[in-house]
Amino acid sequence: MGFQIRLLSLLLSSVFVTFALNGDSADDSRQGPPERDAHPRERIAYRTDLAILPCTARRRSSTTTYSSDRDDVKMTHWHQPPNIPDINNNNDRLYEWKKDDQEVILTPSKYKIVDGELHILSPRRPDDEGKYQCIAYNEDGAKISLPTYLRIAYMEPFEPTVRLPIVVNEGDTFRIRCVPPDHYPSGKYNWYKDVPHQLVQQDKRIFISNKNGDLFFRYATLQDSGNYSCVLSDDHPSHGYYIVHSPATSVVVRPGSITSRPPHVVLSPEIVHAVEGQTVTMQCFDDAYPVSKTVWKRRVRKEDIDELPLPRNAVLQSHDHLLVLPDVRRESAGYYFCEVENELGRSNILARLSVNVPAKVTSLGKDIPLRLGNDVTLEATFEGTSPVTVTWYRNANEVVTNSKYVIKGDALTITDLRFTDRGRYQCMVQNEYGADQVFFNLVAVEPTIVKPMKDAQTAILGETATVVVRWEASPPFMINWRQRDTTVVTMNMDDKRAVLVTIINHRMNVTKEGYLSINDVTAADEGNYTFSVSNQFGHTEASNQLLVIAPPTAQSASNIPLLAVGAILALLIIVGAAVVVWVVMKRRRDRVSSPIRPDAAIVRPNADEAFRVRLYIDDNVAVNEDFGTDDTRALTEDL
Repeated sequence: MGFQIRLLSLLLSSVFVTFALNGDSADDSRQGPPERDAHPRERIAYRTDLAILPCTARRRSSTTTYSSDRDDVKMTHWHQPPNIPDINNNNDRLYEWKKDDQEVILTPSKYKIVDGELHILSPRRPDDEGKYQCIAYNEDGAKISLPTYLRIAYMEPFEPTVRLPIVVNEGDTFRIRCVPPDHYPSGKYNWYKDVPHQLVQQDKRIFISNKNGDLFFRYATLQDSGNYSCVLSDDHPSHGYYIVHSPATSVVVRPGSITSRPPHVVLSPEIVHAVEGQTVTMQCFDDAYPVSKTVWKRRVRKEDIDELPLPRNAVLQSHDHLLVLPDVRRESAGYYFCEVENELGRSNILARLSVNVPAKVTSLGKDIPLRLGNDVTLEATFEGTSPVTVTWYRNANEVVTNSKYVIKGDALTITDLRFTDRGRYQCMVQNEYGADQVFFNLVAVEPTIVKPMKDAQTAILGETATVVVRWEASPPFMINWRQRDTTVVTMNMDDKRAVLVTIINHRMNVTKEGYLSINDVTAADEGNYTFSVSNQFGHTEASNQLLVIAPPTAQSASNIPLLAVGAILALLIIVGAAVVVWVVMKRRRDRVSSPIRPDAAIVRPNADEAFRVRLYIDDNVAVNEDFGTDDTRALTEDL
């Protein structure tokens, strides 16, 4: 039985007849809204000759689909919104840019657009810094991007003023101030001592603040005497290379004795206002001798007694003087304190971390059927640290309250809908810490049969036939199936997308996709069938003939040598509109006619060859279907 199982898996995976009204069930590729990529809120320009801003509202399109509450009912659609550039013209017209809500005028000496990117030549601060947004166009309309804030990196030199010397006694705690110049973004601090330069290494006694670069000594030693220079740099490979040096500060350590003392915090953790996703660093340094032990703790509220563990991703650095919290979340907020202790005493300093949340949309966009004359309200839900502003756009143009649009709170109501109101509506939410957006599509699709009807189709007596038609329509619609002039089944979707099916012929039903299903096909089912779909925008229909044939049978036993019981396997193959009977026999060349279709026959070559079935209709070869030699061997080895 091995060959039968293999053959069944190859050829009889489908056991019903399909009546295809369009001939192709694959979805058509359609243009959709410009695709949004990951969006950077801030972009830093390090080069002095060029700043590049990518457009995060891409022209590349995706399939737009209207889905009812039933996941199976999906219709692709396409529409041409008004007032968009001709996309067949040069690339510059497919993108526009705004700076601080004003159009960027392209000039060869300052601005140009390259594949949607805005190139700013010789960027200067503060003139070229600000809020930038791009607008991308495609066949579906326009989309405006979330804002990107351009900042230009810079690093001023240190003030050349001569610095006063520092004189301390051995064992004293002291600090050398860096007094860094103006710079952006934050840089890296180092200290060098004397000439030739000796890099000052941090340890339990020495600490460099990553906030302002100040150099701390827990206690002085005679070896600390010398000339110190603060170095500020940004040496990230992708940023370029900036480095500036401060004037030297002379330190003189006078001989003395180191006295024991309990810890006193000289560099405290600060109150931190962070943005969700940022990395937060807290510092703590004391003057204890002998050297103290530093422990970081956490509480939800200041008055709490119970302590909480630090966040899982917390990292201690620089001999525990630094607490680093990568990617802070709202739940990371609370009170953090460092506790320092040696054999002479204990001290602790408390600091508060608050985490601000960028504006985020929490609801999904959706396609909304357009109902002529009705009003529709679009509303997005969101979260984020207050205040959050909400702005509505249609094809990248800001929507304001007027006789057509009513903006109340966070909702946009479009009144007295017309066909011209179709298209994309964009809701953008923003606060001081971030921005997000969501899209709504008002969908209006006139009923359409995707492909024209073809030749008459065939169903088998007593079997189940499924009549498939590819169509699209939106908003809600009515489907009607008629046999000849008599309605057999209808499906109606109302404004709430509830589906009502009315069955006239008890053997016929309509599937979720709108297909007609006929159970236990009879001779009376033969004839003309008409499919129609309608909504408020129009009506369309298509018709074709359904032929009913008797089940195919094998040739009589008198025409076939009896080799063994089970040596003959009859399989039903449906190819196009023809039905044939396939009889497999060992090492015999067969030409078999179907008793149902005398104009169709098959020929099987010798079993030594690759197995081939040729379908003949009116003595003309209509189809060749090859099977590999492995399949041939499987077909013949058990016969």
